[in-house]
Amino acid sequence: MRFSLAPKRSASSRGFTLVELLVVIAIIGVLVGLLLPAVQAAREAARRMQCSNNLKQIGLAMHNYADTVRKFPASFYRAWPTTLGGTFGTPGWGWGTMILPYIEQSNLYNSLNTSIARLDGRIAAVKVLGQTPIATYRCPSDSGGPQNANRANYATSNYIAVFGSLYDQAAPSAGTLVYGSRENAGTGVFSPNSAIRFGDISDGTSNTVLVGEMNYGPNGVKDATGAPRRYNGGVWVGTYDDPLGTSNVSNQLSLCGFAAGANVRFRKLNTPDSSNAFSSAHTGGVQFVLADGSVRFISQNADGVMIDRVADRADGEILNLE
Repeated sequence: MRFSLAPKRSASSRGFTLVELLVVIAIIGVLVGLLLPAVQAAREAARRMQCSNNLKQIGLAMHNYADTVRKFPASFYRAWPTTLGGTFGTPGWGWGTMILPYIEQSNLYNSLNTSIARLDGRIAAVKVLGQTPIATYRCPSDSGGPQNANRANYATSNYIAVFGSLYDQAAPSAGTLVYGSRENAGTGVFSPNSAIRFGDISDGTSNTVLVGEMNYGPNGVKDATGAPRRYNGGVWVGTYDDPLGTSNVSNQLSLCGFAAGANVRFRKLNTPDSSNAFSSAHTGGVQFVLADGSVRFISQNADGVMIDRVADRADGEILNLE
């Protein structure tokens, strides 16, 4: 007689019914729907933290530069004096280039040879070096590419120096040949050819912003065809230059939120219809590094008067962001 140890199958055993399978799939879908926003929020929080760390490195580099050279770098340095015109004139090396040795980019800085070479995109060697992407200058939340087609294909940067609280960068009076003179200097820490020292920040380093974010194509701004206008995003090497040698400043910007007059739309954080506003891919506002090296997130709904005051280095208005 042969015995089998295999269990007998129950006559009633069966697989999943279609309804049960659909219920399980629905439950999994709900769980995924609940978890996905949390995962995305966690990723954005990590990206925002990295952006904050980038600004901290920039602030530290600014301090190290100022300790060594005894002044902050200018927003950019003009290559030579020119007569007054409607633009800022000839291209020049920007603040992002000047602090390269202080963000562990000494080899690149030495290759640029800024003490002798002129920033000119028509020079192949300069152009190639200027296309070098630098992670410290890019916000990881920004979706823009590594190079800016609207800025001579130089490597992009999301960080812009603060010129001051006035958007209109009016020309100085007749007879002044070089921008960056005290007559035309911005009210912030950075201007063309400026030489601001810590002692010039009389409002206090904890009340004055140095550098803020600019998104590449801020807030989905559209051009005439309806496509995203990939226009902004700073250029770490300095100003944009074209075959005519003119420039369009892209590494400095005024920070204004109040008495803006005709240019009011340019002066608010994350302004949806403006290509000339500090902006970010972070929800609700923009990150800035202050002159004391700390990083602050300023809400896009912040009081305009407060925004004006923190942009100026010496307006006599003390307003701590804490």
